[in-house]
Amino acid sequence: MDFDDSVKKLLFFVRSLRRFDDSMTEACFELNRNGKVKENVLGGNMTKFIATLALVLACVGQGSLAQAHGANDVEHKLCDFAPENDLRIPDGLERTGGITRAEYDLAIDRIERIYKGIVKQKGAELEINRLWTNTQVNANATRKGNKWIINAFGGLARYEHNTFDGEMMVLCHELGHHMGGFPKYPGMFGGSWASNEGQSDYFATMKCFRRVIENDDNISIVSKMDVPVEVSRGCQLGFQSAKEIAICKRSAMTGRVLAVLLYHLGRGSNTSSPVVTPDFDTPATTQVSATNDKHPQAQCRLDTYFAGAICGVSKDLEFSDREGVKGACNQEKGDAFGFRPRCWYKPANLRF
Repeated sequence: MDFDDSVKKLLFFVRSLRRFDDSMTEACFELNRNGKVKENVLGGNMTKFIATLALVLACVGQGSLAQAHGANDVEHKLCDFAPENDLRIPDGLERTGGITRAEYDLAIDRIERIYKGIVKQKGAELEINRLWTNTQVNANATRKGNKWIINAFGGLARYEHNTFDGEMMVLCHELGHHMGGFPKYPGMFGGSWASNEGQSDYFATMKCFRRVIENDDNISIVSKMDVPVEVSRGCQLGFQSAKEIAICKRSAMTGRVLAVLLYHLGRGSNTSSPVVTPDFDTPATTQVSATNDKHPQAQCRLDTYFAGAICGVSKDLEFSDREGVKGACNQEKGDAFGFRPRCWYKPANLRF
């Protein structure tokens, strides 16, 4: 057999594995639950050995095998809130902004109060590590076995542009990596466990933050804010009740807090560059030709937070892990607003 024939056979084999994606998902579930796979799950047109090998590779790519065997020492992908940066803010340093230790703890308490039970229903355990003395200006998400982990670094809480609501939304973004659905970071034979950056932002305002603050006196809270006309108009398009509109406005304004934070964090010490901070009246104009899984620019992230805030789809309707329509506003189904921005997201069936 010559080299070209070998390559062709290998490509055919890989394509065959991809066509078995749905069957492998079911088989991974069976392996996870029972430690074995029913022979008819993978079909009869592959040998049992090849099918089992493909299943093992697929499950490893998705992190399923580690969970199936309780391999708690296996660390998975780290998903950062902000791009990697060198800024460090020690505890006790004199500062002009950020939040206190009490506010930091309260922000985590509120996320845990709502989501520990939800995550438990999904067969996992939510663990938020309170790393107040850590100087990193960031947060991240990872997994170990059935633990869904969020690392909340104190440096980000102390950063001058952060707020109490901002800290809660950072935690919502990190939770979005765990349960934000499609689109996900790429993995072997499909997506990994982690929703990508843009989707985690979309989840943050559309599902998580909305749920966490729903019982607050949001009408009173928002009355003290200088809400731009673009936000008021968008929230009135998406919602009808005064309570829902107030939640939308607070969510959008918190999105701007984080977008401005991300802008300044990315700008760093380059203070000679023009200051054009993200805002609601300057949406990103770029359109990607393929979905960008990495951190979008700050303005694009504000557009995503705003879209999630004004989308009228219920917070209780979860996103799908396999496609982008369920649980979201979509250009695909003709929604005029609230859909994921084209500055990072390319709908599967749109050609423009």
